[in-house]
Amino acid sequence: MISKRIVDEAKRTGSAIALEDLTGIRRRQRVRKSQRSRFSGWAFHQLRQFIIYKAKLAGVPVFLVPPAYTSQRCHKCGHIEKANRKTQSEFVCCSCGHGDHADKNAALNIAELGCSQSAHGRVVGFIRQ
Repeated sequence: MISKRIVDEAKRTGSAIALEDLTGIRRRQRVRKSQRSRFSGWAFHQLRQFIIYKAKLAGVPVFLVPPAYTSQRCHKCGHIEKANRKTQSEFVCCSCGHGDHADKNAALNIAELGCSQSAHGRVVGFIRQ
């Protein structure tokens, strides 16, 4: 199962796990009628609970971070703009020109928030200026 692989890798490398806090995502997101059944089938909460449970048993810290702007923020320069997302999978920063796969860029932002939360002991997030 994916949760076991995530926790095992974190334990093996001495890392923590950072997850977006997707509480209430189904109420916040607007999707087309044709996508509703596929979208509602995603088990966000269940996967999160599996990871948290297994991580606790393995002694791996888990940090829940706010999802705001993680997919729009450039992990290189910090610039936040909706136009940074060229397509669902393509990220190109309008400020510095950095390009990456959108999921990888968002994952690096989530990791950064998790590290900040670990270091500061409180929930931190990105704000658009």
